[in-house]
Amino acid sequence: MTRIFAASISLLALAIAGTAHAQQPLPEEEGGIVVTGQRAQLQRSIDQKRAALGIVDVTASDDMGQLPDKNVAEAVERLPGVGVQYDQGEGRYVAVRGVPSSLNGYTINGFEIGNPDGLDRRLPLDILSGQLLKQVEVAKVKTADLTGQGIGATINLVTQTAFDFDDRFIFQANGQVGYQELRKGDQPIKGDVTIGTRFGADEQFGILLGASYSDRTYTSYGIYPDDWTPDADAVRGAVPVNIKYNDYRLKRERIGAAGSFDWRGESVQLYVRGIYSKFSEDEYRQRFRLDFSDIDWDANGLTGIASTSEQRSDLRLEYKEKSVLSFMAGGTAALADNWSLDFGAARTRNEVIEPNQLWQFRGNPGAVAVDFSDKLFSAVPVDGYLDPSDLGFRQYSAQDEYGLEKTWQGRLDLTGKLPTIGQNSFIKFGANGRWTDKRFDSSNDVYGRGSSANRFTLDGLSGDTVIVKLGDGRNYFLGPVIDADLVDAYTQGKLGGAQFVLNEATSLANETLSDFDLSENVYAGYAMANLDFGALSVTGGLRVERTELDIDGYLLEGDVVRPTSGRTRYTNWLPSLVVRVTPSHDTVFRLAYSRSIGRPSYADLSPGGTVTVEGADEISVSSGNPALKPYVADNLDMSAEWYFAPGGLISVGAFAKFIRNPIFTQSYTINDGSFGGVAYDRINFSQTLNADKGDIIGLEAAWQQQFTFLPGLLSGLGMNLNLTLIDSSLRMPDRGTVAFPEQSKLLWGAQLFYQKGIVEASVAYHHTGRALLSAGDIRLNDQYNDDLRRLDAKIGVDVTKNVRLFAEGQNLTDEPTRQYQGGVRDWVIQNERYGRTFYVGASVKW
Repeated sequence: MTRIFAASISLLALAIAGTAHAQQPLPEEEGGIVVTGQRAQLQRSIDQKRAALGIVDVTASDDMGQLPDKNVAEAVERLPGVGVQYDQGEGRYVAVRGVPSSLNGYTINGFEIGNPDGLDRRLPLDILSGQLLKQVEVAKVKTADLTGQGIGATINLVTQTAFDFDDRFIFQANGQVGYQELRKGDQPIKGDVTIGTRFGADEQFGILLGASYSDRTYTSYGIYPDDWTPDADAVRGAVPVNIKYNDYRLKRERIGAAGSFDWRGESVQLYVRGIYSKFSEDEYRQRFRLDFSDIDWDANGLTGIASTSEQRSDLRLEYKEKSVLSFMAGGTAALADNWSLDFGAARTRNEVIEPNQLWQFRGNPGAVAVDFSDKLFSAVPVDGYLDPSDLGFRQYSAQDEYGLEKTWQGRLDLTGKLPTIGQNSFIKFGANGRWTDKRFDSSNDVYGRGSSANRFTLDGLSGDTVIVKLGDGRNYFLGPVIDADLVDAYTQGKLGGAQFVLNEATSLANETLSDFDLSENVYAGYAMANLDFGALSVTGGLRVERTELDIDGYLLEGDVVRPTSGRTRYTNWLPSLVVRVTPSHDTVFRLAYSRSIGRPSYADLSPGGTVTVEGADEISVSSGNPALKPYVADNLDMSAEWYFAPGGLISVGAFAKFIRNPIFTQSYTINDGSFGGVAYDRINFSQTLNADKGDIIGLEAAWQQQFTFLPGLLSGLGMNLNLTLIDSSLRMPDRGTVAFPEQSKLLWGAQLFYQKGIVEASVAYHHTGRALLSAGDIRLNDQYNDDLRRLDAKIGVDVTKNVRLFAEGQNLTDEPTRQYQGGVRDWVIQNERYGRTFYVGASVKW
């Protein structure tokens, strides 16, 4: 902790040193000239952070209606304390201040979004287009009027309205086309359009409609070794049981729409808003797998010959479709004697559809030569790779998953101003309810090979071989390849016959264990007050939330399916207190205490479980636990902010979270075991349990400045830096202390931007430090995300007042995502490469 404090003080000292000449206002603010572009974007974010009662960071749209990044997850990654997990090169899940993403609260215009993912509470933020939003708010310290869910933060997505623009009539459109390093033949495209107007004698009516579309067909390559086990003769101290590498080909499509209708009268304001987003992904995954064991090492401990091996070719075809549809209506009414009433209701429908198919062929290539000289090691059959005729069919599976979530919400807030105490003093009371029905249905029929007389090989069903390119000359031969069209045509009409024999026990388990149907109702009420004494204000409140959950599922006992159910009720009292001190116009200090909760994920609560088939002789079994308690966190926060110039900010903050009932996954492996009456070579078991307690402590620092004091063209420069240092502990019953999952000890980002005349440009770098993904039964089985570094750049030129041309480059360092095992970074279990992507486009606004 001492090192964390020292590093933050050093950053603060550097920032202060750079502000010696920064006290004059921006040239754009002199003479009433309007600040535009990136400067306007940054200024809006600063203004909202400054005015917030709690600790809030904001990323806001610019005057062209654009967030800094098209993906919502990547947009908030620019904020202090935010780490993002990437999937196939795109930001998806957001962890704030070292807290797992499933413990955030996610809202649209203050109403909970829910989740289309089916089994989880962590919202995949790549499902939503940032171009439909006015801003994204990350509330790290919450007041009593915000939902209690969100130990990391509450992430509120705010949609645009016609009243957010200076002009009466609004039309803006953006279009882009791209180039991809690993998929040169398919150009990604993006586009969005927004149109709206205010009308009426006093422009009291406003209507705004927006739509967005993106289509990206691309390739990624990856290597995925499994299960490193100790080996005293190996230089690395351990070896994996196999090598796997993939050729991924994906088509991702996003369709979004949003609309709002507002009426603003003298004492009453009403609105109706809606947002729709659909994310679909067509995935082709060709995999080569080579299992090996019994390595006879050379003297160097880096190379050797494995005597036992098996070669596999797998093909998976998967389609995913996730959608969010949310409508909301409400308003504000001014009442007598300084009182006002806010009210609203919302209906949300989330859906996930995910069918897939998997084919697997196997054969024995004999001895295997291994070479661990490089972190991304190699393993090659001594006598060469098997031909298609040497690979026999072993397994086919057809999975179909469907999830549907429907939610009603309502809220009522009554606010009374207290001008006799202070200008911004008020008291506030409110109540809200959420009624959620959610169901998830999964099936996965598994077929094995028939008797020896009815077996077939890959001969006649293979396609062209592939070279998996992992960068820096690391190329892997992938073959024989399974031809998707040929094998699919061959399979049709044969399922359940002599060549495709149904595995009834495994199919029954897959049909039942992961299914659930639940209702979760949350009733909340709160009271709070903000007392403004000038340089000192105090905001205190108490929120109470009652959660009532009923869940039905299935257990499998042998070959008998038995319905089962779980029921849980709990009440949480959530106090909060924020003291805000403003000794001068430019400085703000905050000291806060709050309590928040994190409800268990749906899969963790399911009284059944899930079974995932890893191969003909390997499965993974996870079981839920309806008796899980929610996380409860007591949070302490301190922050100091100095707004030393227009567009300039230095902030330093410290935080501590003391968490009860943290949930962890206990994992273990059984070799040569049985499940559901079927024998398997390997069974991976996992179950969710409550631990005793955990804690997270850390420091954040940020510096933002626009160098308007520099001469000439240099006055267009600006800088944005942020640093977060975190330490955590999670005490597990059988393991002792481990770190919190998804908690990176180091997060930092830097952005150099430029705006002068008709030119805008920026270069942004973000570093997300390594983090525990899941804790095993022993340290050897822990899995980690490695460091992730992103470098992006963009430049825009205003051709006219209303037209801008721009170019962007993403992942300019060709950074892969990596995972490793056991806390040892060269025990690699994943290394995926996505390549660089470039876009050119145009924006138009009237």
